[in-house]
Amino acid sequence: MADSARVLFVEDDGALAGIVIRHLRARGHDARAVASAEEALDLVRSGFRPTVVLLDINLPGASGWDLLRSGGLRAAGSPPVYVVSATSVPPARLREFGVAGFLPKPFAVPTLVEIVERHRDEVDGREATAPQGGFDAF
Repeated sequence: MADSARVLFVEDDGALAGIVIRHLRARGHDARAVASAEEALDLVRSGFRPTVVLLDINLPGASGWDLLRSGGLRAAGSPPVYVVSATSVPPARLREFGVAGFLPKPFAVPTLVEIVERHRDEVDGREATAPQGGFDAF
């Protein structure tokens, strides 16, 4: 779909995931939520290629850092990853893992939607438009 993003939201808070997914789908995005790093890898292995990943760090089982460390998102074209966490993360840690940005919880849903909509229509990890923002943008 033109002007849509494929979103992978890795979040173990089911209520929050549901709210975010409903908002993104209402805007025409292909948004999917999983509750663990392991489920995220399974979804990618099944062929889902997100244009953006929204990643919580504190997850059951493997952490968000473990997911990034695993390299498992390379199979999806290495989409930009935004850490979405209630835990403060130093900018140096974000740079270490090459994440695109950080969105602290609680966040305004319109801010999250803006992040997602920066990554509409990306193909194989390449942005259709010039990149905006960065790890310190939010």
